[in-house]
Amino acid sequence: MNFRFVLGSICAAAAVNMFAVAPASADAVSDFYKGRNVDLIVGYNPGGGYDAYTRLLGRHIGKHIPTNPTVVVKNMPGAGSLKSANYLFNVAPKDGSVFGMFAGGIAMDALIGGKKTEFDPRQFNWLGSMTETSSACWAWKDSGFKTLEDVKKKEFVVGATSGGSSTFAWPTSMNAFLGTKFKVIPGYGGTKGITLAVERGELQGLCGYFISSIRSSKPDWLRDKKVVMLVQEANERHPDFPNVPTVFEYAKDAKSKQALKLVFGWQVMGRPFTLPPGVPADRVAALRKSFETTLKDKDFLADAERSKLLIAPRTHQQVMAYLDEAWKTPKDIIRSVYVALGRDKAKKKKK
Repeated sequence: MNFRFVLGSICAAAAVNMFAVAPASADAVSDFYKGRNVDLIVGYNPGGGYDAYTRLLGRHIGKHIPTNPTVVVKNMPGAGSLKSANYLFNVAPKDGSVFGMFAGGIAMDALIGGKKTEFDPRQFNWLGSMTETSSACWAWKDSGFKTLEDVKKKEFVVGATSGGSSTFAWPTSMNAFLGTKFKVIPGYGGTKGITLAVERGELQGLCGYFISSIRSSKPDWLRDKKVVMLVQEANERHPDFPNVPTVFEYAKDAKSKQALKLVFGWQVMGRPFTLPPGVPADRVAALRKSFETTLKDKDFLADAERSKLLIAPRTHQQVMAYLDEAWKTPKDIIRSVYVALGRDKAKKKKK
């Protein structure tokens, strides 16, 4: 028998099979999404930044998913988006018909502990993020506060949505690791509720308010200089605010910086979208491609510009890289954050 002939036949057959499998898989994905509604979950109330980004995506991604299913945005607020994260991991259908977004900080609660996180964020099928976020602490113009150093000298009253939200965790962490005197009042209905309270004079300001959100939801705050940025809660200084230090620049030592990295560093994940775990691999691949294609779509980008929403995509690989790195944080640093956020006290109360 001619060895070269047999080998050539095998390779030819393999090539035929390879090209036969791809269309079959594509057809299977198309068959699944044909005539179907796809639910897009956002873990916050309508009107805030997370909601704005989710609805922007929902208006465009459907045309990039095979057979163009109808995408329906659904709000599922609760515990700083923890409710939606638990839902996506444990309850949502694992067939590709549901995906969503929750705060990256909620993903970190699975590592820090003390919250009812019923998931491992490393097991989600991440699609990627629409942008890396950059947040700040803002003081109302009449509050008398100009820098973070002022907050080290006297009490500064800010609002929060819940004990599990960034609006609570971030000022609380700065109190513990930087010596600030934020008085945090939880219980407000999303950042929309907090900003209204600031305008009424009920609060002196807020922390954990993204720069992209203030531009889209409260553009007059910046235009009319109604607020002062006290500190940037970000990995690097935003190019539009080069003279305002980041929270990391105030760190007292290496351990404090590591702790702050655990609290604030997840912003590299930005506003991440994910499918539940267990979704068939071909549908995960199709949704990832659809997500990436949407973020390059000219109509989508024009809509984002009209909505004043910054688009700076992060891949699902970048999201996973951050999570893998975070899970290497020394246990004593994780414990220090756990205590700083008061979760040890909350656990004792429950007992």
